[in-house]
Amino acid sequence: MDQLEEKLKQLAVYSPEKYKEADITQIITELGLNVEKKYMGQLSRVYRVHDTPWMIKEARWDLSVELFAGTQLPFPVMMTSRIMKMFSFTFLPDKKEILNQYGMYLEFVQYFGYFKDEKAYYHPNRELIFNSQRNIRETLLFFKPQLERMYKVKFNPKLDKILSSNVKYLNFLPKEYLIIGKSISPENKGKVTSLIFQEFIKGNVLRDFPQDKLSRKHKEQLILMIYLLLLMHMQVNLIPDTRPRYHVFEAYDWLTRTDNIMVSKERLVFIDTRWFWDTEANIIKKGIIIPSLVLNKAKMTINMLLEQV
Repeated sequence: MDQLEEKLKQLAVYSPEKYKEADITQIITELGLNVEKKYMGQLSRVYRVHDTPWMIKEARWDLSVELFAGTQLPFPVMMTSRIMKMFSFTFLPDKKEILNQYGMYLEFVQYFGYFKDEKAYYHPNRELIFNSQRNIRETLLFFKPQLERMYKVKFNPKLDKILSSNVKYLNFLPKEYLIIGKSISPENKGKVTSLIFQEFIKGNVLRDFPQDKLSRKHKEQLILMIYLLLLMHMQVNLIPDTRPRYHVFEAYDWLTRTDNIMVSKERLVFIDTRWFWDTEANIIKKGIIIPSLVLNKAKMTINMLLEQV
């Protein structure tokens, strides 16, 4: 039995309407966990919990953006945050934003998750989530004409075969638990933040896999992933974050040059599950031109991949 997971089940947040905090430092000490910082993302610090199948993603109260390889631009966090709040937007992990992101995550889970049982994913309302996932995957082809009209694209006929095959039941998400509590990093010392305990996925990020290096299996999975991205946007106005590693140098591809998707031996996995562009929000919250960059690249890429399979 995974003692840590049993603790996480008890302490996790399961609703964007219910806020609660937990003492993660105490749990780490109590279970004698060996936690090691591995790397720093733009919005989080990532730790590996050794001898367990878990990693921790702690949301940062500071911010920097990598423009080019090895070149980071630090931001004056509080001043930037105050300006953004004029547009009801924040990147800081305060109580309201943590719960808001979790609410969008629950939408995301319905489209990109496909959990078969409690071992794959735990949630008190898991049956509702599982039923929603099954309904979406069983009706993929039904929405194809509507997607073609909305996005002014004609999908390669090969798409029908892929959406009718068993690949449509692929789970793109890792198991995870959201904990809210005091930071475990010295940089966030004393601050309450979100700590996502996420299943460790072994593999390489999608950015480091040129399309011609992907296996046929992974190409079919990427086709399905892009289709689900278009479908989720059409139905609930959300786009998952697929930002490129270098925002300026790779701005031409706001989809496949991302570190937010992992290529494991068996499947593609979204490892960033907490940032979304809401295209019904104001111009700042929806990312200005970012949604257009993602959607245009998605339409081009899906047909390009369909020609290769």
